[in-house]
Amino acid sequence: MDANPPPAAKKSSGVLQGVLIGCGILVLLVVGGIAIGGYLLYRSVSTDPARVESVAKEILNFETPAGYRGVFATSVAGFKSAVFQAAGGPDPNAMIAIMSIPSDKADPEATRRKMDEQMKAQGQKREVVEQRADEPFKVRGKESPGKVQVMKGRDEAGRVMQYTFVTEGKAGESVVIIIAGGEKELDHAAVQKFLDSIK
Repeated sequence: MDANPPPAAKKSSGVLQGVLIGCGILVLLVVGGIAIGGYLLYRSVSTDPARVESVAKEILNFETPAGYRGVFATSVAGFKSAVFQAAGGPDPNAMIAIMSIPSDKADPEATRRKMDEQMKAQGQKREVVEQRADEPFKVRGKESPGKVQVMKGRDEAGRVMQYTFVTEGKAGESVVIIIAGGEKELDHAAVQKFLDSIK
């Protein structure tokens, strides 16, 4: 037997082990948070026409024009939007979009920009080829100037008229309304007819 036994192995202090466990828990929390956030975002977006109609009616009371159907809606953290398109019919460019933001965050120009960004992300935003003078309209009996733009059509041959309005929604929030359609099909009277349906 050896009179000098080998030195005993040093015991780790457990600090490194604690740090690694803490990092592992942090990673699990972050991944879990991302998964939950993704799921909530997934649930907030819908292409179901009935859900689109429901979200739109939460924003504003109006009559959906004949021949239009809901194609996209989202509702996230107080921001809501709904997009309707003409189903079939003579005007493939016909579209109505409605977006609201809570009143404490409402800035009409910021709301318009947000709507433009959202429509661009959905492939709905088109190139502006002409900016026209605002036109006078009425929403719920009050003057509401409509911003008028002429956009490049989907088929590149036609041009699309786009009218943009900012009004007040059911809960007092700012609401942006965009009405678009072919330059030959959409006129002032057709836009005012839709605006007259808003209660």
